Amino acid sequence: MEKIEDTFNDEINLLDYVRVILKHKRLILWITVIAVVLTAFISLIVTPIYEAKAVILPIAQGVGTSATSAIASQFGISAPEQSNTSEVVGLLKSNILRERVLKRYNLLPVLFEEKSLKDKTEDEKIWMGLRYLEEALKINFNQKEGTVSISMEFEDPKIAADIVNYILKELNDYMSSEIRRVAETNRRYLESQIDKTADPFIKTNIYSLIAKQIETSAMAEAKENFAFKVIDPPKAPDKRSKPKRKLMVVVSFVVSLFFGIFLAFFKEYIDKHQADIEGLGINYNTMKRYLDKINIFRRYKRVKGRP
Repeated sequence: MEKIEDTFNDEINLLDYVRVILKHKRLILWITVIAVVLTAFISLIVTPIYEAKAVILPIAQGVGTSATSAIASQFGISAPEQSNTSEVVGLLKSNILRERVLKRYNLLPVLFEEKSLKDKTEDEKIWMGLRYLEEALKINFNQKEGTVSISMEFEDPKIAADIVNYILKELNDYMSSEIRRVAETNRRYLESQIDKTADPFIKTNIYSLIAKQIETSAMAEAKENFAFKVIDPPKAPDKRSKPKRKLMVVVSFVVSLFFGIFLAFFKEYIDKHQADIEGLGINYNTMKRYLDKINIFRRYKRVKGRP
């Protein structure tokens, strides 16, 4: 019997909620319609953003024999690592590479309006560009596939793709030049050590190391993608990535609908509270002013220290 009574009470409460919503349906409808129309209008006037993306695969470097590696370590020369993925990701996220791109391709006038760069020093302009790239340029490493994706967001789809191309070209040039510089330094050092040893075995291995350094330098200079391979080159997108108009409208509809329902129940509560007071023969506004005066008098007595 109690279960039946509880179910009946639940149904009554649910009907009360429905009555409140139906009573204030115009308020809920207007709030929802205004919010959805305003969101749709904003999404139409907001400047569209396009995202260009490229995917690269860092190339694993060859490793020398254990004997050669041991000799190399004796002279302070580390053997090549099996993978340079961390180096590629680190460079892509570094300010060194991004600053080189900004200067080499003169991107500051492209990224900013002329008035934004006016009266700025060269360092301030560079920092503006670096902060912009920090927000617009995204680097993601796929550990499972071993690939690195580079994506750039910009108003112009072609410029977005061009910037990704600039990043890849500068990355390749920078890594190649660094590899050639290190190989040349190692070669000179090894050549200076040949006459300092009389052991023919060590001399043979030193010559092998010198040959390896020359080969590495030549490969870095001649091969276009020495440090990484471009799996998916950047292409100017034909569809915007932002704003997501459908998602914006749907979210706006849901949020405004719940806000309208909340406002309807709040208004119903205020109206009922006011009706209860006036039902006692007391005007609500008069009652409120009277209570406010009592509160003021109480605060005054506390300040004066009276009971």
